Amino acid sequence: MKNRILLILIMLMVAISVIGQNINCYKYIFVPDLIYETGTDIYGISAYTREQLTNIGFKIIQDNNSPDEVLENKCSLLNCVLKTSKGHGAYGITTGTVEISLVNCENKTVFKGVGTTWYGSQWNVVYQKSVERALSEMNYKYNPDSYNHYKQPLFPIVEKTNETEETMRKYLTLNKTDPIEGIYKSYQSDQLSYYKLGIIKHENLLKAIIIESNLNQWKTGEVKAIFEQSSMKELYSVKWYMANKTQYETFGILENEGLLSIEFKDIKSGEKRQDRFVKMFPQIDTDFSFNKKDIKSSGSGFFVTSNGIIATNAHVIKDASNIEIYLSNDFGNFTYKAKVLLADNKNDVALLQIDDENFKEITTIPYVINEKSEVGEKVFTIGYPLNDVMGVNYKVTDGIISSKTGIDDDVRYYQISVPLQPGNSGGPLFNKEGNIIGITTARLNSDVVSAKIENVNYAIKISYLLNLYNMLPDASSLNTTPKVSNKELQEQVKILKNYVCLIKVN
Repeated sequence: MKNRILLILIMLMVAISVIGQNINCYKYIFVPDLIYETGTDIYGISAYTREQLTNIGFKIIQDNNSPDEVLENKCSLLNCVLKTSKGHGAYGITTGTVEISLVNCENKTVFKGVGTTWYGSQWNVVYQKSVERALSEMNYKYNPDSYNHYKQPLFPIVEKTNETEETMRKYLTLNKTDPIEGIYKSYQSDQLSYYKLGIIKHENLLKAIIIESNLNQWKTGEVKAIFEQSSMKELYSVKWYMANKTQYETFGILENEGLLSIEFKDIKSGEKRQDRFVKMFPQIDTDFSFNKKDIKSSGSGFFVTSNGIIATNAHVIKDASNIEIYLSNDFGNFTYKAKVLLADNKNDVALLQIDDENFKEITTIPYVINEKSEVGEKVFTIGYPLNDVMGVNYKVTDGIISSKTGIDDDVRYYQISVPLQPGNSGGPLFNKEGNIIGITTARLNSDVVSAKIENVNYAIKISYLLNLYNMLPDASSLNTTPKVSNKELQEQVKILKNYVCLIKVN
């Protein structure tokens, strides 16, 4: 019996290996991070596999750091496929297994190792032992002459020009150029890598040409994008080549002579975003400081009707000579002129009407006006706080209803814990179903009460907006349909943000 148990334990510790085609001809390996519901590489298996393969003699490459040898021939690279499992052996012994497969560019497995360890310590230690056992039978020594790799580039081939920063600066200095032409920089984020590129007319096409990038696969002179002007002067159809050099059709907007925005869609979440590129050269003669000088105030607002009636705070549009509505939705970024329909200064609510021939009716409003609420109820807002500093992308903040009265028990207001900043004024206060119960209005100033105050903010109850709307001469029933009640917050925001706008006043 003891011998049988010993045999079982030995079997649990052994490695099983399958070696196919000669692995000695491969120098590089890519090891992806294992993704779990609770996080990335939570047991450190991917990191430990990289460490062990490095010790064996392989070169580990990262997504954005492929050497030229791999860029020119992806068949010199092996992809590591990791699989893990937990099981139960005889006598209830818990085990942790790691399977490591090395796959070439023809999708053939050139090595496969399986290591199993019984559970006797923390899982990361168990899996590390299994990684060691899975690789224990690998006999590797790099020999580039042992196999003639079939040559195949790692990424698709894109157009290559002879342009450099110097030649493009010369072109931009000596020629009359289109407003979009110039040298631009992106700023690296989680969604966008760093690019410095020149947009010039090249062979009668507007092309974005790489000057430099943090991605090794992009070389100076390669064409990153092709722009084609639409019937609107600032709007361009864009053929963009992604980080992996696959083609992506989108559009770009020249927001002003110094700022270009291009729309992208996140592959994982499906959410659309605007990535911006700042023009670095040539110097722009136009003084764009008017954006701060001329604008007296700004705030947020939201659509009440699909034909362009917008609600906001009365103080946002007080003494307005001109009102500008900035709308960023799934179709792009748009700016419209607007006028005041009605304003109730006492209750700080106002209704605006988009008054612009370029405006087209939007789709059915996806939220309803709800006058019911409870203390402790979860709420959130979408708005454009401090847009001159924080940018013109919408911001989301959430909290609860702390009280159904405001300062001095003012029954017109909710007290909310939702963080508000200047620019949030006039924005919608949504309940957890995504329906509007108020308009974000003000925050309590610490200087007034001579104490440090955090997250004490106020929203005017939505009934005061309804009263104002019903005063319109041709007011009709609000045609709205709740569409986000059963969705998670992030899914609600994807829809609701299309109906919230930035309001600029001068």
